[in-house]
Amino acid sequence: MSPFENSSHYYQNPYVIDIKKVKTVSLSQVMGLLSFMFLAMAAGAFLVPPQYFMPAAILEFLLLFIIPIVSRRAVVRGDDPAAGLTAGLALLFAACAGAVLGPIVQALTATTEGLLVLGQAALVTFIVFAAFGAYGLMTKRNLSSMAKALFIGLLVLLGVTILSTIFSSFFSPFGLLIGLGGAILFSLMTALDFQRAKYSLADNAVLVTLSIFLDFINLFTFILDIFLIFGGGGIRKR
Repeated sequence: MSPFENSSHYYQNPYVIDIKKVKTVSLSQVMGLLSFMFLAMAAGAFLVPPQYFMPAAILEFLLLFIIPIVSRRAVVRGDDPAAGLTAGLALLFAACAGAVLGPIVQALTATTEGLLVLGQAALVTFIVFAAFGAYGLMTKRNLSSMAKALFIGLLVLLGVTILSTIFSSFFSPFGLLIGLGGAILFSLMTALDFQRAKYSLADNAVLVTLSIFLDFINLFTFILDIFLIFGGGGIRKR
């Protein structure tokens, strides 16, 4: 599973029978957990030494498999995943995501110019993320119709990114196009996942939040790359 993979398939409680008793996700709960994940990400990016990049990347990868399993087991036991181990693992995942970004973040904060670029990229990311998230929550249009196209776009983007890493000299002139394509893709996925959050079951609160967080972290990565390209240097995607 790649850093671009978005956990869009949510698990439903197979023991729910009475539809009247089904509870949907509380958006305040999602936003609360998401805020803590942002804090954990910032802590990982600024506090974890760069030499822990690889262990953090491996643990981040493993947690993408572990979190859904732990969440399902919590649901079967009748526990609230958002108040237990699943939420804790989500915060650990966010810290690992920050640690993976740590080397470039810490390098940028070492200079005034780099700090300015980082701040601008973060500001633009939050604006775009908030705008598309609000659209996903408020629109009456069913955005699930574009899920298949976004998934295909995700696979294409992943393939291009891998090729650009291997054949960097060939793909370097297309860096800006790749960055723009990634930013547009994850902006749309943000809208889609926020709309899904409105109708997902409460048992899936952590998985919904994780999916939205993945949209944010990838959106930030591509927008930061765009700013760095304009600033004279690109970075490789996560």
